Formats: sequence, C-alpha cells, structure tokens
Amino acid sequence: MSFITIGNALGCTINSHRRGWDGSICKNAETWNCSAKQQFRTDYCQQGDPRCYHIHIFEQANPYCLIDDLGIGWLLEPYPEALNNQILLFWGKRFQEPRGISDINTRPKDYVFGAYRVRSVSPQKINEFKTLWRIEPYPDGWTRFQQPYILTVYYKSIIGGVYLKEVNRVAVENMFEKAAEQARSPHPNWHNAKDAERFENFHAHLHEWFEMAREDALRIQQNMVRTYTSRSTPSVLTRSPFVDSLKNLDIKKTSPSVVTTPTKPAAKNGTATCPLIEKDSAKEKIKTAYSKEILDAVMVVSLTKNILILTGHPGVGKSTLATELIDDQDRKLIVPVGSTWRGREDLLGYVNPISNEFEPTDFTKFLCKAETAWRKNDKRTFMVIFEEFNLSQPEYWFADILVRSQYPDDQDKLRMIELGGKSIRGVTATGSKVFVSPAIRFVATINNDHTTLSLSPRVLDRASIIELTLEPRATLDRVKLELDEKQIMSIEELDALLKYKNAMFSLRAADSLKRCLAHLQLLDMNSAWDALDIVLLQQVLTKVRLMVGDPANDSLMQGLEEWSENYAKYLRKCASLINSWTEALKDGRDVIQA
Repeated sequence: MSFITIGNALGCTINSHRRGWDGSICKNAETWNCSAKQQFRTDYCQQGDPRCYHIHIFEQANPYCLIDDLGIGWLLEPYPEALNNQILLFWGKRFQEPRGISDINTRPKDYVFGAYRVRSVSPQKINEFKTLWRIEPYPDGWTRFQQPYILTVYYKSIIGGVYLKEVNRVAVENMFEKAAEQARSPHPNWHNAKDAERFENFHAHLHEWFEMAREDALRIQQNMVRTYTSRSTPSVLTRSPFVDSLKNLDIKKTSPSVVTTPTKPAAKNGTATCPLIEKDSAKEKIKTAYSKEILDAVMVVSLTKNILILTGHPGVGKSTLATELIDDQDRKLIVPVGSTWRGREDLLGYVNPISNEFEPTDFTKFLCKAETAWRKNDKRTFMVIFEEFNLSQPEYWFADILVRSQYPDDQDKLRMIELGGKSIRGVTATGSKVFVSPAIRFVATINNDHTTLSLSPRVLDRASIIELTLEPRATLDRVKLELDEKQIMSIEELDALLKYKNAMFSLRAADSLKRCLAHLQLLDMNSAWDALDIVLLQQVLTKVRLMVGDPANDSLMQGLEEWSENYAKYLRKCASLINSWTEALKDGRDVIQA
C-alpha cells in the first residue's frame, strides 16, 4: 500500500479507559481523565450515555472500534478494504486509579493496550455531515494486554492523514515477545482467563498474520497508488460522497496525457512560465526520495511564486534537492549567505571609488548572463540558490531583488536595478544597470535555530515554504545503504526520541555510516554495529543539549535509558554516553556536547 511500508503494522490513539474496555459506562466520569474532553465526560459519560467510541474495543462478546470520519475517512472512503487483514495496535497514555492520566507537564509516553487483526471496516452514517467507521476484528484475532501497560511503541506518521500511524513489524513482534515473557510470570494479572488465551493465540499466529497482511497489501497496492496520484479519475469520483450531485453534469473526460502534463500558463508578456523543474527525471527523483506531496508542492511553486524556501532539520537534504532541480551548471548559481550581510553591496557589489566602475559579485554577473539570454529569446530557467538564507535578515541585502522580481515580465524599466558608477567591470554591456530577468528563479534553504533570524511577512508573502522531512529508513535508502532490521530499528527509535531536540539521523550521518562500513578493516572494527555505534555517538548524540530543571528531560531520559537497555550490547559507546548524561543531570550539571 502506498501510504505505509508494506508489511508493517498500523496503530492509532484511543482514550485511556477504565476496567479494560468492557463496554460499561465509567462511574464518576467527571473526575476520571481518559483524554476525552471534560464536557464530553460531563454531558455523556457521567449521565450513563454510551457515546464513547472506545468502550467496546475489547468487550467480550462483540468487540469493535469506532473511528471518526475526520481521522480515517481520507483512506477508508475510497478504499474501505485497505485495513482488511492488517494488524492494528491501540495505544494511549498510561493511567491509574483514581484519576486516570496524570496531569504532568512532561510529555507522557504512549503505551500499547491491545491489537486487532482487522476482519472488516464499514461506514455508519450518523447524519448528512457525519460518518463513523466501524472496525471489527476476527473472532480469534484480537487481544488486550494485561496490567500494567509498560510496552512503549515507536511509530511515525503516515502520508495522507494524521490519525493512523505506522509501526515497524519487527518492533511489534519484539513487543509481543516481551509481553509473552511477562505473561509467564508467577502473577500475570490478566483481566480474566480468556484474555490469557487470546493473547497466546494472537502471539502464536502473529508472524503468519503479518505475512497474510503483506500479501493483501501487495494485491491492492497498485490500486492505492492510482487513487492517491489521480484524485480526479472516474474510479475515485464514484466512491466520493458528493458524486451523486454530479450525475446530471456533462463531465468531459480528459486523456491521461492531459492529466499528467498540465498546460503551462502564459506569462503576462506572452512567454511561458520558467519551470523550477525542467526534466521528468528530476521529478521522479524528488518523488522517490521524498514523496509525491513534496513534488506537488514544488510544482505549485513553479506556477505561483518566484521564490521557493526549503526548510527542515540539518542534513535532511535541502541543498541536495535545490541543486537537483535543474542540471545545467551554467544556468545555476549557489550563493552562501553571510551572517555579516547588512546591505545590497554584500549581494550585488560596490562602486570602486578610484575607477568609478561597479565591482560586481558573482551574483551580479549571473544576473547579467541571464539578461543576455533573455534578450536573445532564450527563455530557459536560470536558478539562484541561497544557502542559509536567514543567517542574516534578507530585507537588508535582498530588498532590491525582492521588489524588482515581482513586476510583470514586460515591464523592463521596473525590473531594472541601478548599480551606480559608469559601468560594470568585466561586463561588455554599456551603462551600470542590471535587469532582473523573468527567467530567474530563486531557491533558498533555511534552518531554524539560535543562529538564524525569522523571516518577515514581506518575504513570506512573496515566497512559498516547503518543509522537508526524511525518516531514517528513507535516509538509508537515499544513500543506498542496507542494514539489518534490528540496526534500522535502533536508529528509528533513537530518532523518535531525539527529534524534539533537533538531533536527527541525517543524510550526512547515513553517508558517514556507509563510508565506515566500506572500510571496516581499515578502521579496525569488528562489525557494522561498531560503525553504527561511533556514527550515532559523533553525529547524532553530540547535537543533544539538556538543561537541569527542564521537566521534559525526565521523559526523554527515561526513553533514552530504555533504548540503552535494548541496544547496550551492540552500541556500547552510545549507552555509556547516555549513562553519563543521567549522572550529570542528577549532579545538577547541564549536558552540552559542544
């Protein structure tokens, strides 16, 4: 299926309910914090009205889960069979009597409550505007875990919706192994004897069910891709809730070539819009490396704005994407922005007081080059890439370009910049003016940390921002690096813990790991784990800063300690460093790597 990695499990958040979700109404619901809104608990639960979506999830006779259309309708409306035979986990915040979820300031972790092997999904229309989706498991394909719920899950959001999450298959199987160990303890503390039997059955068949889920997903993958890449096709429209209102309209079918290659609009002077991406190979590369959504966003900017701003964590591939938009080096210029830039002279150049000539920068020479091409009716795109665009305030040095580039293509005088002096040194054209060619497109990369400045509304109004994200698995694929599943899991779990500290596993880290693995003998390393250990230590954990007294550190350190316990056997250096952080915070010392 196109929205998740085939073979993985799915998961979603549910309220932290009382008494094992047996279908009974909570008593004293106003004082019980299950994560549902206070007004809901007061108006319904407290009055004995069973409107809670989650009280039937693990009831004995006929368990089912209700999910609001806003959370999952984007997927199930066009493809209600998408979840069939898939493994679906349910998780939420840990709770305990008498008040439920603790109202603490730290970010609470998620705990798995149970799982379904999904048999069917069906819509339940409440009214014209509201639909609920009823998810039912196979009679022998559901289980709930015993108390306490100590099984932490690591997940990532999936493309298309924010409610469903993707969970690594191996992580799920490992989780069930740990739960099985707990079930064999002298006092397993199940809700009832049937729960133990269900869990044992679920655990015994989990591997087999995953294989069946994978086969099902493969069968419908091609259909899923067509749905998400061509929303306007008749097959999708027939499943839409508003299609009935279109039956009487004369809809003219368009050919596939028209759908996939939209006509370029003409510019105001009759010329075609200069695209940000010139070749289909570049489009396919962006779609593969990031997603179709990112490609769509870039294509929209190509038609609507002259400035594209790429943002994201360091090492996510902003510069790489920018340089790959066009492949002609003669029509591309990279400009590193300096933190000391305070005026247009830093970008354009200055007048030499001795010769009275204008001393141009590479950027100004590039503008002249683009102008010459434009005058010769060469309408190909010329691209300027600003690296670290917000290292200095753009309005200080970019104002002239920002204003002049917004004028219509046929307004030559308005698109001219007076540079000063009698002429531009090294440029044969007479005078000391430069024309901002309509063929020039600007791409900027920015970071958001204490070394950068925020962009003003005047810049943002003239630009479009695209945020790039890259999951560890996709990062490894980008550099063509194959690791075993346990190694990938160690990276994914650490990445999930540290992303709030901007300590991501970047493309640079992946490339470093690939180089180390190619020279294990030279580095005197015994295995890939040794290389991974040193790369995570040097290029991920060194980005972390922990301040004494920050309440968020408690939850983070607990997660890091659990991660260390799982992987200390293989990642000894990382585990040792994390242990030193624990000791430092206990001693009242901040953790600052550099």
